[in-house]
Amino acid sequence: LNVFGPAASMMLRSYAGARDRVEGIGLSLGIAAGRLRSAINGKGRSDNLISQSTKTTKVKTKVNLSKALKTLVHVSGIQLMLGRSYNADPHPGNVLILPDGKLGLLDYGMVGKLSKSDRHAVARTILALSKRDKAETARIYTENGYRAEFKEGTTADTAVLHRFASFHLDRIDLSPLTLDSGETVDTLELLRSTREKAVPKFVEEGRRLGGLLMGVSTQAARPISLSKEWKPIAERVLKEK
Repeated sequence: LNVFGPAASMMLRSYAGARDRVEGIGLSLGIAAGRLRSAINGKGRSDNLISQSTKTTKVKTKVNLSKALKTLVHVSGIQLMLGRSYNADPHPGNVLILPDGKLGLLDYGMVGKLSKSDRHAVARTILALSKRDKAETARIYTENGYRAEFKEGTTADTAVLHRFASFHLDRIDLSPLTLDSGETVDTLELLRSTREKAVPKFVEEGRRLGGLLMGVSTQAARPISLSKEWKPIAERVLKEK
């Protein structure tokens, strides 16, 4: 789970810590300003000002985290496959859960854009992954130019390509992998020993977005399957071509 998780967790903790520090600074400034005005005016209102500044009310809002995460994943899928552009950096610091439970998406400073053919390649891959169709997944990757070598020059087989596509656009799966030859390999060893030789744009951009979404969901203890969540979107994309 450390493939994606720690980075997302670190960003979330940093955001929460920064928010708390900002709130603390604001409260301190409010108290200081009240004392200063009291000293200048000499009207002895500092106690009231301090009292008003320190009496903060925290409103508890019940948040359906699973629903919020699924909404984030759904919106990201629509942007990636149906939109003209998509937010390429939806890390926790760029996502707010508003008091009414809606999501607030911030900072579209890093935006990606895929061609129509690349969007269709993503959609076909999503559908193949949702069906656990290893042969079709590998075919899509190979036809679009993805190349990888496993074990000193051996071309990655169907099983390897499918597992890599799963990492990119579906879910985190660290279970042992059975190669086409029947040999079983450890997934971490597979990751260490495989070398990518060519990566098409739809894979490069799709896996970065997918990795962020999977990492955030995993750290929230609500792991997801992107292919399951994005399947209806992928079907819509291919119907509209």
